[in-house]
Parts: sequence; structure tokens; C-alpha cells
Amino acid sequence: MITDADVKKLEKTFVTKEFLKKELGRFATKDVMERGFVEIIEFIGEIKGEIMAELNKFHDEVVEFRSEMRDINRNSQSTLNNHETRITHLEYVSKQS
Repeated sequence: MITDADVKKLEKTFVTKEFLKKELGRFATKDVMERGFVEIIEFIGEIKGEIMAELNKFHDEVVEFRSEMRDINRNSQSTLNNHETRITHLEYVSKQS
């Protein structure tokens, strides 16, 4: 069970509604909140171009990576097919001997 001493200790540790209303109430007006919201929207608008540029750069890198991986896979598959053909030929030759 929580005692009065526990409550007082918690009030010292954590911010309470009463404290916020008392200390910050004069700052948390509707006008301040609206201006803060507008500033956030303006900030997002300002960095939108930068974000889109970074996303496009990332997209181009992914496309390039996929292309390189396709080439590597084709070369690997060609090498595997070559080895398989050689092994089959060697097995055939060894059976004939």
C-alpha cells in the first residue's frame, strides 16, 4: 500500500499536473500551442525537399545494388553450369575407362 510519505517522495521525483498548471500555465496558452503547431508544419515543409532528395538517392542506390546482384548471380550461375558440365563429362569419361 502506498503511504503519504511515498506520495510526497513521488511528487518530488515526478512532475505533477498541479506543478505544470502553476508553473507553466501562463505559457501554455492556445495561441502558443497554435504557433508551435504552425512552426512544426513550416519546418516539415522546409525539410521536405531534403527528405525527398535523400529518399531518391537511396532509391537509386538500391536499384544499382539490385543490378549488381543480378550480374553477380548470372556470373555465378554460369560458373556453376560450367562446373556441372565438366563434372558430368569427367564422370562419363571415368566410366568409359
